[in-house]
Amino acid sequence: MDGVRHADVNLVKGQATVFPKPVKSFDPALIPKAIHDMGFTATEVEIVADETLASRDGELQLDVPGLKHPFVLAGGARAKSLQGDKNLIGRRIRVTGKLQMGRGNLPPALTVENFQRST
Repeated sequence: MDGVRHADVNLVKGQATVFPKPVKSFDPALIPKAIHDMGFTATEVEIVADETLASRDGELQLDVPGLKHPFVLAGGARAKSLQGDKNLIGRRIRVTGKLQMGRGNLPPALTVENFQRST
């Protein structure tokens, strides 16, 4: 995948960690297809993203440079807590969540399982 430096794969655990090239990002929404093209099935894709939090049309979004679309932040264990912290809008945060595909023409969503302000 364009923008990927390397990937560490553990077939026993069924896990892979994908690392971006320095100062470049890749579209995580392409990961399930890349896994499928290699003959495997991705049951879920967990992402850790360290980017700027934005609010548009009543939705929290994570702006990722180099992507055609932001990640809409929706659902997950800490989503309501993040929605309640308006001081984080416009600041860099680190979000750990699960990629949610299949939203029609809408951009992919990312659940908010955990978050913290970036330093």
